[in-house]
Amino acid sequence: MNQIELGHRIKQCRKMHKLTQEQLAEQTNVSSHYIYEIEKGLKTMSLSTLIDISSVLNVSIDYLLFGNNNSTSVCSSKEQPYDRLSLILQNLSPQQRDDLAEIMSVLLPYLK
Repeated sequence: MNQIELGHRIKQCRKMHKLTQEQLAEQTNVSSHYIYEIEKGLKTMSLSTLIDISSVLNVSIDYLLFGNNNSTSVCSSKEQPYDRLSLILQNLSPQQRDDLAEIMSVLLPYLK
């Protein structure tokens, strides 16, 4: 894993989602200076922060870490107009997303 390449991919995805460093920082509960340092490859981040950034940017951790784009969740600026769940998730904090994921994991078996 190359910290500089990781930072570049985060920056690229952030810009594709038209987010500022401040907006990404707010949504991931870190400082905007920390996002700057991550994007420049100056700082490493915790697994928790990586997960939060991945979730906010709707991109796979595999892609962020290694640039592998085998997944369908490589960063993309194209939003699906009827993807209501993505629109709801977009405005949730990382903790709220985790809580919702717990609820959904319980409910999924009951969906037809």
